[in-house]
Amino acid sequence: MIKEIMIATDGSETSERAAKVGIEIARRSGGRVTVVYVVDVFRLAHLPGYTAFPGLKDKLMELMQKEGREATADVERQALETGISCQKIVAEGDPGDELLRISGEAGIDLLIMGSVGRTGLDRFLLGSVAEKVVRRSTVPVLLVPGGGL
Repeated sequence: MIKEIMIATDGSETSERAAKVGIEIARRSGGRVTVVYVVDVFRLAHLPGYTAFPGLKDKLMELMQKEGREATADVERQALETGISCQKIVAEGDPGDELLRISGEAGIDLLIMGSVGRTGLDRFLLGSVAEKVVRRSTVPVLLVPGGGL
């Protein structure tokens, strides 16, 4: 039985669709939701001027943490409106690695995520995070495609 459902979000439209699917599965199975946003700290290091401007790193981290809190709060609100228990996690690190780690440690029965996220190049491929998770996950992964459901 699917009781522990993890929804990965990055605030994109595709992850919003994934959240709706995850919440509906939780409603039908009597399960709970854990929503996870991962601040991609490694992507920051590749930004031009990242280390050259004092305070830029801290400001960018603050903005990304805020985005994570907002994205997880949105999913939590949807879950609670449906009567589903929801835990929020904003983590830092490599998104694929963190999603795999959290899903393993939390005893997740199903991990749900969008097939592509917010980055431009990933739109041409399956999505580097989604691909990594699908290839390495020890729990079932449900990818929700972009576009209408």
